[in-house]
Amino acid sequence: MEPVIRRSLVVRRVVAAACVAATTLVALPGSAHAARPCPDPTLGRDIDQADVVFRGEVTKARPAHRSGQRATRSYKVTADRVYKSSLVTDQVVVTARTGTRCALSRLRTGTRYIFFVTEHRSRLLAESGTAEATPRFTRQVVHRLGNGAQPDVAPPAAAELTRVAGATPPPLSRLLAPGAALVLVSLLGLLVLGLRNRRAA
Repeated sequence: MEPVIRRSLVVRRVVAAACVAATTLVALPGSAHAARPCPDPTLGRDIDQADVVFRGEVTKARPAHRSGQRATRSYKVTADRVYKSSLVTDQVVVTARTGTRCALSRLRTGTRYIFFVTEHRSRLLAESGTAEATPRFTRQVVHRLGNGAQPDVAPPAAAELTRVAGATPPPLSRLLAPGAALVLVSLLGLLVLGLRNRRAA
């Protein structure tokens, strides 16, 4: 039995050494960054970091686009509620990072989300707080930010007609369509010809 006991002790020591080695590898500077967990989502922090918080439905997802080592995906979104800041239109394009461990999962078309975005030049970048607008999550956002408002959609500019004093009306030939003008000229020619024939008679 003694050789069996010794063999069992050797196996235990090998297993213990392997565990220590694995722990040491995780603690190395090069692997620590890869093993770093994604930050836990905090609603208060997400609100503070976002330039705009709004709710909207994803209507179209575009293919991922890579620029250097970063890949992004753009979404067309129809916004229906703005909780923080404002939007000048209800049709917006939101860009989200993709291809990294802590990136957002691909957003589904036909689904409403609450977007936490930052403004970068002319783009709206979705941050990690962006999530599906479930009733529970919506209540949490409303509790923090209120009921929100509809996007500020600017109405189209109405055409204004200004009458210029002393302006002469355009010639009849400019008001008539080309075909109608030719018909009118032909009728006038026939009328003149008829008057001449009567005088000759």
